[in-house]
Amino acid sequence: MGNTVRPIGTRQRRPKSRDLNRTRARILAAARSEFVARGFAGARTRTIARRAGVNQWMLCYCFGSKKNLYREILRERLAERTRAMESGPHGFAARLVHLFTTTTQDPDGVRLLQWEALTARKGELLAAEERRAVARQAKARLDSLRQRGLLPPEVDLEQLWISVLALAIFPLAFPQLARLATGLDPTDARFQARRVAFLTWLAERLLPADSVPGSSGIHDWPQRVKRPRAARAERPSGL
Repeated sequence: MGNTVRPIGTRQRRPKSRDLNRTRARILAAARSEFVARGFAGARTRTIARRAGVNQWMLCYCFGSKKNLYREILRERLAERTRAMESGPHGFAARLVHLFTTTTQDPDGVRLLQWEALTARKGELLAAEERRAVARQAKARLDSLRQRGLLPPEVDLEQLWISVLALAIFPLAFPQLARLATGLDPTDARFQARRVAFLTWLAERLLPADSVPGSSGIHDWPQRVKRPRAARAERPSGL
């Protein structure tokens, strides 16, 4: 049989939806690897296409541009993190530990944030509105608890949320500092056990570990209780 020659000027056939979904998944996986390795600025669509085993036309057909591809990855990550935290345990201490442990399982997410901090220009954050929405939801939930008397009225909710994120992310974002302080890498099980013990100790002295009855959502914070002075001075085991 002779080779079939496509007439000049005809469009490429649109892929079937099932094949298109598989292709999109391959492109997203390849893009995640490329963005983690080189950041948004250093990533190249031709490299992503080659990693995914497709041509650049297909990448453009599926996502339109590198910015749209990166934005889609960020949206997926936001959805994954939200699901993980929504299904997590109740209580401030338990949720803080859960945030740290899920972060240790997502080093790529930390690396993307590092690249973004290094290379993104002011005002050019992709998927910024979706990410601001997450921050607004966190602040609104914290504010609701403050109005109910479960948080001190003078607390800066935005700074509180940033501090929670810092407690969970810092060792993974700056592993060299963790190694200097402890002699252990943050990926080491011994470091993570000590970190969990410390976060539990800290959280239980800020707020009790038990959740508010009937509460739900990733930012539920339990009611403050007084603790004996001796208990407040204790250090966590393993530190």
